[in-house]
Amino acid sequence: MGSIHFRMSTGYYRFAVSLILALVLTLSVAAEDIEDSPEAVSLYAKGKRLLRENNWFDAANVFGELETRFPGSPNLDLFVFNRAKARLYLGEYSEAAAGFNHFVTRFTNSSFLPYAYYFLGDALYLGGDVNRSIRSYLTAYEMSRSKELDDLLLASLTGAFRSANSVNLSEADFEDLPKDRACALIKPLADIHVQRGELGRAGELMSICGEQLDVTQQPGAAQLPDKRLEIALVLPMSGELQNFGQEIYNGAVIAAELYREETGRRLKLTPYDTKGDPVEAARIVGELSRATTTDVVIGPLTSDESMVASAVLNCSSLPLIAPAATEAGLTKLSSVSFQLAPNIDLQGVTLATFAMRNLGADSVAIISSTADDHLRMTRAFAEHFRKMGGTVVATEYYRSRDTDFGAYIRDIKSILIGQHDDSTYYINANGDTLDLDIIPATVDCLFLPGDSRQLRQLLPQINFYNLNGQYLGSDGWGDDAVYKLGDNITKGAVFSSPFLEGRQSDQYLKLAVAYDSRYGSRPSRLSALGYDAVTLVTMAAGAGATGRDEILNRLAAVSEYEGASGRVSFGEHRENTEMPLYRIESERAVLLSGRQDISDDATSSGP
Repeated sequence: MGSIHFRMSTGYYRFAVSLILALVLTLSVAAEDIEDSPEAVSLYAKGKRLLRENNWFDAANVFGELETRFPGSPNLDLFVFNRAKARLYLGEYSEAAAGFNHFVTRFTNSSFLPYAYYFLGDALYLGGDVNRSIRSYLTAYEMSRSKELDDLLLASLTGAFRSANSVNLSEADFEDLPKDRACALIKPLADIHVQRGELGRAGELMSICGEQLDVTQQPGAAQLPDKRLEIALVLPMSGELQNFGQEIYNGAVIAAELYREETGRRLKLTPYDTKGDPVEAARIVGELSRATTTDVVIGPLTSDESMVASAVLNCSSLPLIAPAATEAGLTKLSSVSFQLAPNIDLQGVTLATFAMRNLGADSVAIISSTADDHLRMTRAFAEHFRKMGGTVVATEYYRSRDTDFGAYIRDIKSILIGQHDDSTYYINANGDTLDLDIIPATVDCLFLPGDSRQLRQLLPQINFYNLNGQYLGSDGWGDDAVYKLGDNITKGAVFSSPFLEGRQSDQYLKLAVAYDSRYGSRPSRLSALGYDAVTLVTMAAGAGATGRDEILNRLAAVSEYEGASGRVSFGEHRENTEMPLYRIESERAVLLSGRQDISDDATSSGP
């Protein structure tokens, strides 16, 4: 089977970005100024500023303080409304729903009432209560007097309607609406019923508009009924890792909604809570492997969970995509597991290969942080560099609290120059004594994996101590704060990062539009990984949901998929082998062309 290449035009989505952002902005800044006591006005302005800065937690606290301190304020409805909205954006869906419920019960004459019902629908939908969210959206639609809000509600209603297992709307649900507004909503909902094969319900809805249902004019009618694609999302939906699991889930929901809207086909997402426990993850995946309805598993979250889940599927045909796990070798534990995020070892291997083949380097010195990911990356780099014939002349490790790196740099210089540890001065061939700090020392490469916070302190000190070599770095270098140190400090460093490339892709733009519309913020990398995982499954399923074996074979053939999280090409053991390299030039990261030829043994070493 040939490779699968997925691309899409961006023109429509760029237009949609502007439109949706304008709509969301209208909702966000309405009633920016209030008339109240000076203290309340000042505190309210602070809360609105925090909302604009996406500081949802502090914004919620500010509006909560306004509720408590000014219970008699004529703007109390705005305080309650904005606090609930901040809770919604913060991901606290139950608290947000409670806040909006309180608003619609207490402030029945507020001009913000339809907006409160709209956001209540969002909170209910994101909390998993799809049927109640539809009822809330309908109430908002009945009250709305805004074209912009109408457009948002029509999109939300059709999206939620597609997600619901069963919603039976009748004439009574539309009797308070003018006929033209009712039919603007009824027609897309009837189309969804048709796409599901529920022709009787579609006909009942269309009769409200005085029209007969013409099934032959409905898209996809000839192919009905089609098999529903079912994806299990096995993620921590509670516990310490809940927020991370929720971000992946949010991205998956966006991908599922877009798939339903674009194809008219049925897709069911079912979340399962691992609580972040590998044993629980293994139990859930084991049960799903024996179920006949689940087509694919997306998850678990962590490498530990993903490794045991992969092992459980050793004799199964159920495909599993681990979206965020970065441990090397987990896909070797079964023949049905895929790893979407490039593993940590791959960064080290890619840079070692680049150093040997592109730079002709024979020697390297390493200064690494002791963070787990950086230790694994350093081990992979050193092993592969030596395997290819290079020499690691020195390795130094610094702690997360370190700010003075002079001792580590001096140790490396001592090894390179040949000075004894107890020497204070370096004596040259002429018998001159010189301060070691000003003596230049050179090695072919310096491998410097670390986070941007410590790199901002480490790099100027390497420059000060006159230690020279081609800089090679990890994804922590991909930060404006590092670039802005200046080219004289970063010195044309080359670093690997799977995180930068995705933000320029068509799929990221598509995700960002829908994500901002639904959640009111930019998608995180975890959300992009959840989005890509579902999108790859739907593309592998093709025109209609097929069996596990065919989905498995099509996933294995994916090559150069330009996703929202970055590029994806699955290697021999179904791990993502894409690891872009960047060079820092003119205080920005420039993508290097071409790909490194990296052996599969190097990219999929055992766990």
